[in-house]
Amino acid sequence: MGADRRLLVFGSYDATLHPRVAVLRDGLAARGWQVRELNEPLGAATADKVAAAGSPTAAFRLAGRQVRAWARLVRRSRGLPDPEVVLVGYMGHADVHLARWRFRHSTIVLDHLVGLADTVRDRRLGGGVRLKILDLVDRCALRAADVVVVDTDAQARMLPDGMRTRYVVVPVGAGAQWFAAAEPTASPSGSSPGPVGRVDSSALTVVFFGLYTPLQGAPTIGAAIDLLRAEPIHFTMIGHGQDLDEARALACGSARVRWVDWVDAGDLPGLVAAHDVCLGIFGTGPKARRVIPTKVYQGLAAGCAVVTGATPAAGTLGDALVTVPPGDPAALASALAQLASDKECLTVARNRARAAAGRFIPESAASVLDSRLRREAGSSAVGLPPLTFNAHLRWDVITRELEGRGITDVLEIGPGEGAAACRLAPGRSYTGVELSDRTRGITEQRLVALGAPGHLVASVADLPADAQFDLVCAFEVIEHIDADVEALSEWTARVRPGGTMLISTPAGPDRMGAADEIAGHFRRYSAHGLAAMAADAGLVDVRVTHVGYPVGFLLEWVRNSVAARRLAQVDRRGTADDGVAEATEQSSSFLQPPSWSGRATQALSAPGVRLQRRRPDAGTGLVLIARAPQ
Repeated sequence: MGADRRLLVFGSYDATLHPRVAVLRDGLAARGWQVRELNEPLGAATADKVAAAGSPTAAFRLAGRQVRAWARLVRRSRGLPDPEVVLVGYMGHADVHLARWRFRHSTIVLDHLVGLADTVRDRRLGGGVRLKILDLVDRCALRAADVVVVDTDAQARMLPDGMRTRYVVVPVGAGAQWFAAAEPTASPSGSSPGPVGRVDSSALTVVFFGLYTPLQGAPTIGAAIDLLRAEPIHFTMIGHGQDLDEARALACGSARVRWVDWVDAGDLPGLVAAHDVCLGIFGTGPKARRVIPTKVYQGLAAGCAVVTGATPAAGTLGDALVTVPPGDPAALASALAQLASDKECLTVARNRARAAAGRFIPESAASVLDSRLRREAGSSAVGLPPLTFNAHLRWDVITRELEGRGITDVLEIGPGEGAAACRLAPGRSYTGVELSDRTRGITEQRLVALGAPGHLVASVADLPADAQFDLVCAFEVIEHIDADVEALSEWTARVRPGGTMLISTPAGPDRMGAADEIAGHFRRYSAHGLAAMAADAGLVDVRVTHVGYPVGFLLEWVRNSVAARRLAQVDRRGTADDGVAEATEQSSSFLQPPSWSGRATQALSAPGVRLQRRRPDAGTGLVLIARAPQ
């Protein structure tokens, strides 16, 4: 990536309370972005923002703080040229609107993580009007951003309809100070409370830190402490919150635990690293099932064995964690007792944690966001080739299917003049197979101009025999091929195990018309027939969805009308003998919009995009999504 990539980290966030934004900042800097930071901490925690939705006094107080912070941000940003990307830090539900107003020509990224309304539900702070207000605040913030960052696929599924093309999943990660704390020379600050009661080296030391909210499941920890009062296990419990009193009561005054109100952020990594085990979350609510909290990544980075609830989100980290059923004190006590009595088991757990932690250093954690921003910034700087109206309808489905799949390399069959290639290549390794010398040259030039040069060849046979890809795709290609079954089998062999196959093609065998003839189509497909052909080729998890309802029918009538007139005017003799290459080349150029029309076709296609989502069972086109078996 060029050295001119400029990133502004912006807002009233507090990186000491919510260190996620610092991980993104440092990670993107390590990946070559020129990073500048404009930060005016608001001095308000999440609880203050939640309270403002139900109390005029709290709302007035928060508004005053926000106005003062914004005034300082505006003053400091005077004369600052628009950066390519503005990253709004976590809890930036208001800041994102200021960023959108102040930096009109920049890509605005919102580090969303968790919505305010979701926090209210999890903390059981009421519903009604307050919940509706906060839900509206969440939605307005999401709509103001070009890219929304969440931390798990489960959290992404909580986003409103229409957001799937705009989110990116980025693990929370941990800052460099946490990895440094795990070094053998690291030691906790002398001013910080160390592990309690460490009278002999055989005692297991366990640390918990965080807010005592229902997400954390602190009462489960308190009950487990009571069950372990006879075991050589010592606990350090750091934090405060609504469930603190209950957790302390359930621990029944155990002498093997110290309760600490809080620890300075600078001292916390060393303190945690001085313990054997770091506790995660044990809540049983919906939010606990979807999130992996910051302290899990921090515990891994600090070299601790991390014990947490066995949730779907935690399952994505595999054997890096020791998991127990959420809300089960006996299971938690049993897991800790085993780690205390079996030193080999503890060593294995800590080694697995250290091995996994390397994936979450800032540079690695930010890699997916970096790739996405390269595509966003490159597209903005160069300008993407325009899509046709029909292509916009297809692309809505395609982009929603691709989000979150972690695709790093792509093979596209038949890229034509590169409209899809220029959207797929930035931030990925791109290979295209294009029969036509003319259109292959156009695509190559466009990719070079975009700063994402790919590798283009004339035939699949020109690829290395063992080359496979995360994504193999063919958009409006298979209908041009007489031996379609053999072609699909050849493409399937190029999909890496577990990788994705994406195909789009015209729907309805009985809808062959003049536009199909002039484009060189051999056939159109039914959804059932296309799915059966994919299954016969060895693909699994096959799904076929329609696109183009109802606007596609009008567009198809227009195309057929124009094509019929063209057929009547142009001598078509010999076309049947010109071969697949010429038919494909004609198809890539016929009725293509001029380069200046990109924004217009996108805007005019928007109503059709919204309408077709209501009828994925009808339309003039098909999109097949499938996977190669592991």
